[in-house]
Amino acid sequence: MECILIADDHEIVRSGIRLMIEGFSKKYDCIEASSSTEVMQLLSTRQVNSLILDMFLADGSTLSTVDYIIQLYPYTNILVYTTNSESIYGKRLIQKGAKGFVCKRTSLGELEKAIQTVLQGEIYLSQDLKASLLQPAKSSALQNPIDALSDRELEVVEYIVMGMGNKEVAEKMSLDVTTVSTYRRRASEKLGVQNLIDLKEKFLLYKM
Repeated sequence: MECILIADDHEIVRSGIRLMIEGFSKKYDCIEASSSTEVMQLLSTRQVNSLILDMFLADGSTLSTVDYIIQLYPYTNILVYTTNSESIYGKRLIQKGAKGFVCKRTSLGELEKAIQTVLQGEIYLSQDLKASLLQPAKSSALQNPIDALSDRELEVVEYIVMGMGNKEVAEKMSLDVTTVSTYRRRASEKLGVQNLIDLKEKFLLYKM
Protein backbone atom coordinates (compact mmCIF):
# COMPACT_ATOMS: atom_id res chain seq x y z
CA MET A 1 0.00 0.00 0.00
CA GLU A 2 1.06 3.59 -0.60
CA CYS A 3 1.31 5.76 2.51
CA ILE A 4 -0.25 9.21 2.24
CA LEU A 5 0.36 11.76 5.00
CA ILE A 6 -2.30 14.46 5.39
CA ALA A 7 -1.11 17.45 7.43
CA ASP A 8 -3.58 20.10 8.55
CA ASP A 9 -4.37 21.57 11.96
CA HIS A 10 -8.11 21.10 11.43
CA GLU A 11 -9.38 17.57 11.98
CA ILE A 12 -12.44 18.06 9.77
CA VAL A 13 -10.21 19.02 6.81
CA ARG A 14 -7.97 16.00 7.33
CA SER A 15 -10.99 13.70 7.53
CA GLY A 16 -12.48 15.12 4.34
CA ILE A 17 -9.28 14.64 2.36
CA ARG A 18 -8.83 11.14 3.80
CA LEU A 19 -12.32 10.15 2.63
CA MET A 20 -11.60 11.59 -0.81
CA ILE A 21 -8.33 9.65 -1.18
CA GLU A 22 -9.79 6.42 0.16
CA GLY A 23 -12.47 6.78 -2.51
CA PHE A 24 -9.80 6.81 -5.22
CA SER A 25 -8.39 3.38 -4.45
CA LYS A 26 -7.93 0.83 -1.68
CA LYS A 27 -4.16 0.93 -2.23
CA TYR A 28 -3.80 4.14 -0.21
CA ASP A 29 -3.08 4.08 3.53
CA CYS A 30 -3.77 7.55 4.95
CA ILE A 31 -2.14 8.84 8.12
CA GLU A 32 -2.60 12.29 9.66
CA ALA A 33 -0.63 15.06 11.37
CA SER A 34 -1.71 18.35 12.87
CA SER A 35 1.70 20.05 13.22
CA SER A 36 5.08 20.33 11.51
CA THR A 37 6.60 18.40 14.42
CA GLU A 38 4.23 15.48 13.83
CA VAL A 39 4.95 15.63 10.10
CA MET A 40 8.68 15.24 10.67
CA GLN A 41 8.15 12.45 13.21
CA LEU A 42 5.96 10.46 10.82
CA LEU A 43 8.31 11.02 7.88
CA SER A 44 11.15 9.61 9.97
CA THR A 45 9.24 6.48 11.01
CA ARG A 46 7.04 5.71 7.98
CA GLN A 47 7.80 5.39 4.29
CA VAL A 48 5.55 8.21 3.11
CA ASN A 49 4.91 8.25 -0.64
CA SER A 50 2.98 11.51 -0.75
CA LEU A 51 2.44 14.43 1.61
CA ILE A 52 -0.55 16.76 1.45
CA LEU A 53 0.57 19.76 3.46
CA ASP A 54 -1.29 22.82 4.71
CA MET A 55 0.63 26.05 4.19
CA PHE A 56 0.53 27.22 7.80
CA LEU A 57 0.43 24.64 10.57
CA ALA A 58 0.25 25.60 14.22
CA ASP A 59 4.00 25.37 14.77
CA GLY A 60 5.57 26.56 11.56
CA SER A 61 5.46 27.77 7.98
CA THR A 62 5.61 25.50 4.96
CA LEU A 63 8.31 27.46 3.12
CA SER A 64 11.05 26.33 5.48
CA THR A 65 9.41 22.94 6.14
CA VAL A 66 9.34 22.03 2.43
CA ASP A 67 13.05 22.86 2.07
CA TYR A 68 13.86 20.50 4.93
CA ILE A 69 11.59 17.69 3.73
CA ILE A 70 12.95 17.77 0.18
CA GLN A 71 16.51 17.55 1.48
CA LEU A 72 15.76 14.54 3.69
CA TYR A 73 12.97 12.83 1.73
CA PRO A 74 13.45 13.74 -1.95
CA TYR A 75 11.19 10.93 -3.18
CA THR A 76 8.13 12.08 -1.22
CA ASN A 77 5.59 13.81 -3.46
CA ILE A 78 4.43 17.07 -1.86
CA LEU A 79 1.16 18.87 -2.56
CA VAL A 80 0.77 22.17 -0.70
CA TYR A 81 -2.73 23.50 -0.20
CA THR A 82 -3.70 26.75 1.45
CA THR A 83 -5.94 29.79 1.51
CA ASN A 84 -2.92 31.90 0.50
CA SER A 85 -2.30 33.29 -2.97
CA GLU A 86 -0.65 30.95 -5.45
CA SER A 87 0.85 33.97 -7.21
CA ILE A 88 3.07 34.52 -4.14
CA TYR A 89 3.61 31.08 -2.68
CA GLY A 90 2.83 28.66 -5.51
CA LYS A 91 5.73 29.66 -7.72
CA ARG A 92 8.21 29.54 -4.83
CA LEU A 93 7.10 26.12 -3.66
CA ILE A 94 7.10 24.56 -7.12
CA GLN A 95 10.59 25.92 -7.70
CA LYS A 96 11.68 24.37 -4.40
CA GLY A 97 10.50 20.96 -5.59
CA ALA A 98 6.90 20.58 -4.46
CA LYS A 99 4.81 18.56 -6.93
CA GLY A 100 1.80 20.82 -6.68
CA PHE A 101 0.12 23.82 -5.08
CA VAL A 102 -3.63 24.23 -4.78
CA CYS A 103 -5.79 26.90 -3.16
CA LYS A 104 -8.46 25.80 -0.68
CA ARG A 105 -10.91 28.03 -2.53
CA THR A 106 -10.67 25.86 -5.64
CA SER A 107 -13.53 23.62 -6.75
CA LEU A 108 -13.88 20.10 -5.37
CA GLY A 109 -13.24 18.67 -8.82
CA GLU A 110 -10.02 20.63 -9.20
CA LEU A 111 -8.87 19.58 -5.73
CA GLU A 112 -9.46 15.93 -6.64
CA LYS A 113 -7.49 16.42 -9.85
CA ALA A 114 -4.61 18.03 -7.95
CA ILE A 115 -4.44 15.25 -5.37
CA GLN A 116 -4.69 12.44 -7.93
CA THR A 117 -2.00 14.04 -10.10
CA VAL A 118 0.47 14.37 -7.22
CA LEU A 119 -0.26 10.88 -5.85
CA GLN A 120 0.81 9.56 -9.24
CA GLY A 121 4.12 11.39 -8.91
CA GLU A 122 3.27 13.99 -11.53
CA ILE A 123 3.29 17.79 -11.26
CA TYR A 124 0.00 19.63 -10.82
CA LEU A 125 -0.25 23.26 -11.89
CA SER A 126 -3.40 25.33 -12.06
CA GLN A 127 -3.87 27.36 -15.23
CA ASP A 128 -2.97 30.59 -13.41
CA LEU A 129 0.16 29.13 -11.85
CA LYS A 130 1.23 27.56 -15.14
CA ALA A 131 0.92 30.94 -16.84
CA SER A 132 2.90 32.60 -14.04
CA LEU A 133 5.75 30.08 -14.36
CA LEU A 134 5.87 30.31 -18.15
CA GLN A 135 5.66 34.07 -18.57
CA PRO A 136 8.91 35.98 -19.16
CA ALA A 137 10.41 38.03 -16.35
CA LYS A 138 8.53 41.25 -15.83
CA SER A 139 10.17 44.63 -16.00
CA SER A 140 11.06 46.13 -12.64
CA ALA A 141 8.11 48.53 -12.93
CA LEU A 142 5.64 45.64 -13.18
CA GLN A 143 7.14 43.25 -10.66
CA ASN A 144 5.28 42.40 -7.49
CA PRO A 145 7.51 43.75 -4.67
CA ILE A 146 6.67 40.70 -2.55
CA ASP A 147 8.66 38.60 -5.03
CA ALA A 148 11.79 40.43 -3.85
CA LEU A 149 11.38 39.14 -0.27
CA SER A 150 13.43 36.18 0.88
CA ASP A 151 11.57 33.18 2.30
CA ARG A 152 12.34 34.25 5.85
CA GLU A 153 11.31 37.85 5.24
CA LEU A 154 8.06 36.65 3.68
CA GLU A 155 7.33 34.36 6.63
CA VAL A 156 7.99 37.14 9.14
CA VAL A 157 5.73 39.60 7.31
CA GLU A 158 2.99 36.98 7.01
CA TYR A 159 2.98 36.48 10.78
CA ILE A 160 3.18 40.23 11.45
CA VAL A 161 0.15 40.79 9.23
CA MET A 162 -1.65 38.08 11.22
CA GLY A 163 -1.25 40.33 14.25
CA MET A 164 1.79 38.79 15.95
CA GLY A 165 4.49 40.87 17.59
CA ASN A 166 8.21 40.32 17.08
CA LYS A 167 8.48 38.16 20.21
CA GLU A 168 5.61 35.89 19.12
CA VAL A 169 7.09 35.55 15.64
CA ALA A 170 10.49 34.71 17.13
CA GLU A 171 8.96 31.93 19.21
CA LYS A 172 6.97 30.66 16.23
CA MET A 173 10.01 30.53 13.96
CA SER A 174 12.54 29.53 16.65
CA LEU A 175 14.59 32.69 16.03
CA ASP A 176 16.02 35.48 18.16
CA VAL A 177 13.87 38.60 18.46
CA THR A 178 16.71 40.66 16.99
CA THR A 179 16.81 38.37 13.95
CA VAL A 180 13.07 38.79 13.44
CA SER A 181 13.48 42.56 13.73
CA THR A 182 16.17 42.44 11.04
CA TYR A 183 13.97 40.43 8.66
CA ARG A 184 11.08 42.80 9.33
CA ARG A 185 13.23 45.87 8.64
CA ARG A 186 14.60 44.40 5.41
CA ALA A 187 11.10 43.47 4.25
CA SER A 188 9.82 46.97 5.01
CA GLU A 189 12.66 48.48 3.02
CA LYS A 190 11.97 46.23 0.02
CA LEU A 191 8.26 47.04 0.17
CA GLY A 192 8.97 50.75 0.58
CA VAL A 193 7.05 51.21 3.84
CA GLN A 194 7.97 52.83 7.13
CA ASN A 195 5.31 51.74 9.61
CA LEU A 196 3.17 48.74 10.53
CA ILE A 197 -0.07 50.06 9.01
CA ASP A 198 1.58 50.67 5.63
CA LEU A 199 3.32 47.29 5.82
CA LYS A 200 0.01 45.49 6.32
CA GLU A 201 -1.79 47.48 3.63
CA LYS A 202 0.89 47.02 0.99
CA PHE A 203 1.41 43.33 1.74
CA LEU A 204 -2.31 42.58 1.55
CA LEU A 205 -2.63 44.65 -1.64
CA TYR A 206 0.09 42.78 -3.54
CA LYS A 207 -0.77 39.41 -2.03
CA MET A 208 -4.15 39.36 -3.79
